[in-house]
Amino acid sequence: MSRETRRPKIIDLYILKEIMVPTGIGMGIFTFIFLVSKLFRITEMVVEKGIPVLYAIKLFLCLIPAFLVFVAPMSLLLGILTALARLSADNEIIALKTSGVGLYRLSPPVIFLSVITFLFTTFLVFYAVPWGSQNFRETLFQLAGTQGKLDVKERIFNAPFGDLVIYVNKVSQREKMLEGIMIYDERDPQINSAIVARRGYLTSDPKAQKLVLNLFDGSIHSQEVQGETYRTINFNTYQFTIFLKEEMAKERKRARVRMLEKEMSISDLREKIKGLRERGQNIRPQLVELHFKFAIPFGALIFGLVGLPLGVQRTQSGRSWGFVLCAGIFLLYYVLYCLGKNLGVSGIISPFLAAWFPNILFGALGIYLFVKTAQESPLRILSWVDKGMEFLREQWKRFFRVM
Repeated sequence: MSRETRRPKIIDLYILKEIMVPTGIGMGIFTFIFLVSKLFRITEMVVEKGIPVLYAIKLFLCLIPAFLVFVAPMSLLLGILTALARLSADNEIIALKTSGVGLYRLSPPVIFLSVITFLFTTFLVFYAVPWGSQNFRETLFQLAGTQGKLDVKERIFNAPFGDLVIYVNKVSQREKMLEGIMIYDERDPQINSAIVARRGYLTSDPKAQKLVLNLFDGSIHSQEVQGETYRTINFNTYQFTIFLKEEMAKERKRARVRMLEKEMSISDLREKIKGLRERGQNIRPQLVELHFKFAIPFGALIFGLVGLPLGVQRTQSGRSWGFVLCAGIFLLYYVLYCLGKNLGVSGIISPFLAAWFPNILFGALGIYLFVKTAQESPLRILSWVDKGMEFLREQWKRFFRVM
């Protein structure tokens, strides 16, 4: 193999390595930032409620795909901008240009990583996110069945299941007693019941998968749904039984109905749109979400197109240029993402435009920046931003010197 053949491959591998390192670091940091609140919540469940660690790990893993949809393109953008800004600050970009390596020759490694990130994000949106959401709910159902516990908080209307509401005025942790109990039960489609008791306590049988509320000094008020019959029964002791297996089956059915569109697979979402259209209901929110499922993965390609010409710009800010640009670009993209979704759902713009508007805008910007940079034309707006950053840095240093 000749030197002329080896030289482009060496350059590609060098740039590829330079981009992959900050991309990997960014993916780890951004994932941690996005998941830290969920991590504290799951840790609290382990410590305070005693759920098994394996269940906690499974719940945590089920959450990761939904965050990686945004973290992967954002990390790629950070890697491109940081790596190229470092090369530019160390005059390596100038050296490459002097050797005849222009912007077009620098693009293959960026294109390669952008396509890989695009395919990875597509897999996440189409398969991993629906899988994670469904398994997260299923793990919660399994956990509720195996634990055999009912978390009741005082002076709050607790709704552990959709057709059962429990209110407790006071919970005594030491004596495990409940005071001022009210239960509203709609599990029977024929009769609605309200149970009031002065006190009681909860027992569980995990093997039989049932909970028993032992109630004392109360009354049962029941009324037929389609009639006027009303009955009142007073009791000294009464056992109110909740069969977890039956309730979990009902909750699984309700969860399928209440599933958010962003958690659905493409086929499930299309099936829901078809059903809503046949019933004459509004399908605009579902159409917007369907278009977003196809538009979001293209963000990786758009970020690669925008990041390459911006990263090679020589600035006074040096290596910090990449971090600032990454934050600004992603923030603007996310604002347009949320704005487009709201405008699409409200009917102001079409679902297609709502989903693809950020990609169209940033794609046009990326092409403009790429052409201008390839022609060695100055980008005035970037010089203004750079001067603004330099001014802020000087003011920050002056502030600490005064302090």
